[in-house]
Amino acid sequence: MTEILDKIKQWSHDFHKLADHGRVEDLIPDEARFLFLLESPHVHELKHGAPVSGTSGASMTKHLYEDTYGKEPLGLVVKKGLDPNRPIALMNVCTLPMQGKAYTSADAEQAHHALIHILEGIRTKNDRDHYPHPDWNAVQDLLVENLRSRLRQLRDREMTLVPCGRFAQKFFRLADVHSPKWRIIEDIPHPSYNNWGKPAYAEQVDTLKREFHRVRERY
Repeated sequence: MTEILDKIKQWSHDFHKLADHGRVEDLIPDEARFLFLLESPHVHELKHGAPVSGTSGASMTKHLYEDTYGKEPLGLVVKKGLDPNRPIALMNVCTLPMQGKAYTSADAEQAHHALIHILEGIRTKNDRDHYPHPDWNAVQDLLVENLRSRLRQLRDREMTLVPCGRFAQKFFRLADVHSPKWRIIEDIPHPSYNNWGKPAYAEQVDTLKREFHRVRERY
């Protein structure tokens, strides 16, 4: 047990150092009642300082708002407050990029190569709760606790939560935070690769859109 705690402490230190090279905070307006939980930031998110600020975000905007905001990514719709109702909150499981390609600083890649390698592995091997590598489990525990802490701050709010994709769904389950004021919409795919427009997910996405407009109109 002591060894595990020591590893978590070690990786927590590295995690916070790596954050100096790129971090994207949650966007949670006071009025928001609809939270999308996603994976992690990448290049566009670092550039704009908002979750889902690239093509995935543009796909989300299209399905939720049709042509109202054109091709503006959802992260920028929320950050700029374009929807006057401000119904949407955005949160990533990991506030740091989990892909080495997102870091433009050679210093980050060199100094934190081991942590970036683990983050990339956890990201791609998201079909398991435990890994044969103690360091991977320690970093995963660190991500879970960080997410748990942020979710707990929302327990007193009326909120519809939408974990998007297997990665977000896994970490939401591991965080194990609940509230009688929450409604969870399950089985929503990640919006990348136009998943929200694919026939295989039409039923889930239709449910999502109906609930979104219900919540938006209510508040």
